[in-house]
Amino acid sequence: MTDFHDNIDIEELKKFFLEEARLLCPAARLETSDREKLHILYSTLKRMTKLMGLLCHCNLEVHYNEVYDVFGFYLVEKDGEKKKKHQMSTRLSDYNKFLIQLTKLKDLNTHFYFYYVVHLKALERIMKNDYPDDFQDGQINEIGIKELLSKENGK
Repeated sequence: MTDFHDNIDIEELKKFFLEEARLLCPAARLETSDREKLHILYSTLKRMTKLMGLLCHCNLEVHYNEVYDVFGFYLVEKDGEKKKKHQMSTRLSDYNKFLIQLTKLKDLNTHFYFYYVVHLKALERIMKNDYPDDFQDGQINEIGIKELLSKENGK
């Protein structure tokens, strides 16, 4: 099975990623080479994929129950200032609302996670094609990229 980006011309795809780098990554807006822009975008997309993956694979319902149990016990069973307990209860309620909102959007988060995974593969395809020395054993050589960027920024 082929990915959708396999059917797109490499130069068109490269233009798309360069424009995306300009829009998504402030550092790529500077006078940098196409190579640097693609590497900056790659690093950003990799981090975004990691974030979406963490949220996608996190069982938020468990966190909601754990937080409620721990803090609920503390607020009910322990002696202390009534005002402080009320403040803590309000904060706990706000946090739980946040977790509930994340849980409701889990399907969207999963969608974005898979989108970023495919997007990252397409960018790797472009980078492997245009800059094959940046890849070792099928993986991007991030140490080499950092060295490249530091040398070119040191001009």
